[in-house]
Amino acid sequence: MAEKIILLGAKGMLGSDVYHLCAEYNLDITPYDLPDFDIADKNRLEKTLEDADVVINCAAFTDVEKAESQSEQAFKINADSVGNLAQIARKRNIYVIHISTDFVFDGKKETPYFETDLPNPINVYGKSKLKGEVLLSENHNFFVIIRTQWTYGRDGNNFITKLISLSRQKSSLKVVDDQFGSPTATQEVAKVIRELIAKKPQGLFHYAATGFASRYDIAKFVLEKLKMNIEVIPCKSNEFPTAAQRPASSRFCCDKIQSLLDKPIKVWQKPLERFLKTL
Repeated sequence: MAEKIILLGAKGMLGSDVYHLCAEYNLDITPYDLPDFDIADKNRLEKTLEDADVVINCAAFTDVEKAESQSEQAFKINADSVGNLAQIARKRNIYVIHISTDFVFDGKKETPYFETDLPNPINVYGKSKLKGEVLLSENHNFFVIIRTQWTYGRDGNNFITKLISLSRQKSSLKVVDDQFGSPTATQEVAKVIRELIAKKPQGLFHYAATGFASRYDIAKFVLEKLKMNIEVIPCKSNEFPTAAQRPASSRFCCDKIQSLLDKPIKVWQKPLERFLKTL
C-alpha cells in the first residue's frame, strides 16, 4: 500500500513545488495550509496526522523583519508547533521531514558551514527556527532536518523576484556585496525531499546549490540574463538598516546530503537561468 504523505505549508514557495512534484510522481500526498489549517492548532494537527506515514513540514513564520516585533507568533509557529508535531509523530512512528534555515548561524565563519558547527542565530527568526530543530530532536527519533538557504521559486516573495520587480521601476539598484550564499531553487529542494521520502535518512543535513556568490553578483547575473539595462551599485549591509540582522556568510558544505543523492547538486547558475526563462 502506498505511503500516506501529509504536507504542511503547501501554499508556500517550497510547499507548492513539493506538492506538484509529488503529485507528478503519483505519490499519495495531501496538502494543508492556512486559512483552513493552522499548524499552531494542536488538536487539528493531531487529527490531520491520524493515518500519516510521512509528514513534510514546510509551514513556517518566514517574515524575518516582522519576526522581530512578532516574536511570540514566530516562536509559536517555528518552535512550539514543531514540538507538538514531534510528539504526535513519535506516538505514531511517523517519519518527519522538517525544513530549517541558514539563519541558525551568525554568518561569521569564513569557510562553509558543516552540520556539526555550533548554531548562533542573530535574529528572532533564526532563534525560533533553531528552537524548532531542538524540540523536534528532543521529542522524536525518526526525522530529517534539511537546512536550506536563499530559496527562490514561483509562489512567494524572494530576493530574485523582488530584484526583478524593483528593476522594472528604477534605473539603478543598490545591492549588498558583503552577504554571501547560494541562491537555491525550491524546485531543486523539492526533488531532494522526494528522494528523502523514499530513503528516509535520519538527522541533520545542509542543502544549497553548489558554489556561492554575493547578493550583488547574483543581481548582476539575473539582470544580465534578462537583458535588463539597469545599473547595479555595490553597497554594504549597514547602508540598509533593517529590523533583523542577516548573517554575512551562509555558505554550506553539502557533502553529507550529496552522498545520499542520486545526482550531483547543480551549480547555482543553472537552475536560476532555467527559472528566469519561466518568468
